[in-house]
Amino acid sequence: MNSLHHTPNLLLRAENIHKAYDGGLIPAINGVSLTLEKGKSYALMGPSGCGKSTLLNIIGTLDFPTAGTVEYLDKRTETLTTLHALRRKAIGFVFQFHHLIPVLTLQENVELPLLADVSTGDVLRRSKATALLQELGLGHKKDEYANRVSGGERQRAAIARALINDPLLVLADEPTGSVDSKTAELILEKLLDHTRNVEGTLLIATHDEAIARLADTIIRMKDGRITHVEERDGAA
Repeated sequence: MNSLHHTPNLLLRAENIHKAYDGGLIPAINGVSLTLEKGKSYALMGPSGCGKSTLLNIIGTLDFPTAGTVEYLDKRTETLTTLHALRRKAIGFVFQFHHLIPVLTLQENVELPLLADVSTGDVLRRSKATALLQELGLGHKKDEYANRVSGGERQRAAIARALINDPLLVLADEPTGSVDSKTAELILEKLLDHTRNVEGTLLIATHDEAIARLADTIIRMKDGRITHVEERDGAA
């Protein structure tokens, strides 16, 4: 997985990533290298504080490494002048806490990532948001304000928001950590379906071994390092 050779299906490569805070006093990532391929799902596992969230933020360009490089489709992210465009068009983020805007409806929250996309008209934007909400069992709640629905419903709306731009890369940080098992199953099914449908890549940080076993590859971290990579043949 840490190959230096180019592969046709390569989506992202991270090389020798280090991240430290407080002037280097607090190390978070220590020399992590990995590659992510199109059409594959990855589970990132490890104890709290091992660096999973930091690594996801760096891969998603929400944060930057102290040292090392990240390449998205062979382009180093630090050389891109429009990182916001990369995030808007190519990356979907799912967090443990939904981060919906409470004064907007679920429909309006899901539409948000497409508002700055001039190539998507109002009709298409609204229809895509409505369709995603229906697929996630929220069609009847689309006009409800985000602060008027349950936590599980908010998280499902956050999944719809993350997928509305048809991202090639979906980064999910404990997306099922605060929902019931039925909602968790629906969320995982939708994320995996999206990965297959767009021939994209899913990287999901989780503590749950059952969730990890659904991925094609399990990456285990400890103390800011990758300790083991397990390729799973026949993963769901």
